[in-house]
Amino acid sequence: MKILLGLILCFIFQGIFLESSFALDDSNVRNFLENRVNQWPQLYLPNFKLSDTSKDLIYPKWFEGNWLVTSQDIINDSEEPVIYKVNFFKNDSDLIVGNRAKNSESIGKAIFGDTLIKVVNDPQSINNQITYLKDDFYIDSRITGRNQIQDDDIFFADELVIQTAHKPGASRINQVETISKFKKCDKVNLKFKDNQKSDICGVQYIATYGSKVGDPSVHAIKTNKYELTFKFIGN
Repeated sequence: MKILLGLILCFIFQGIFLESSFALDDSNVRNFLENRVNQWPQLYLPNFKLSDTSKDLIYPKWFEGNWLVTSQDIINDSEEPVIYKVNFFKNDSDLIVGNRAKNSESIGKAIFGDTLIKVVNDPQSINNQITYLKDDFYIDSRITGRNQIQDDDIFFADELVIQTAHKPGASRINQVETISKFKKCDKVNLKFKDNQKSDICGVQYIATYGSKVGDPSVHAIKTNKYELTFKFIGN
């Protein structure tokens, strides 16, 4: 399960900017995302009617900086939390984006440890990535659907990834949906200095669909839910 979580998180935090906007479809996308959350864990393979995978993820301005992230399995709270660092910065267009290479390596090391060799992003596509592990094991991940709302108060997105795991002499395909909803934590329940940035709190809903690519009748064969907390550690 930790291998799956690592691949999911590597994609979620790899936002890069492309000149784009979802504003015209924002209300429809918001309804779609809310419905997915309400339906979880009884999910079927999503139909991303408004998806445009040429547009990657953009983050609210309060994501800027370096963060220590703790991800806790809510369903199985006996699992040790996964802890890693991520970075978000302001690009030339004054939008907050994720540091692709740095975030991927940080999350990968937290999940795989020394088993991880490297993570390679496809220079020709924002949607493709290969994770190389020891013993000639590598995982090819490709995002095939993406929806996101534009809202300064929350980060709310849904992505579908096709993962192909390759071992010597064998390959296995799996489809994973990740619904992410993050916001500033409730200040009333937090103790921090006035000049300190608020923690970020959120949930990720994970659904795994197996290998029947594109079949809308496929029901999730496994679901998980993770609580994430971001603590600001500097610019």
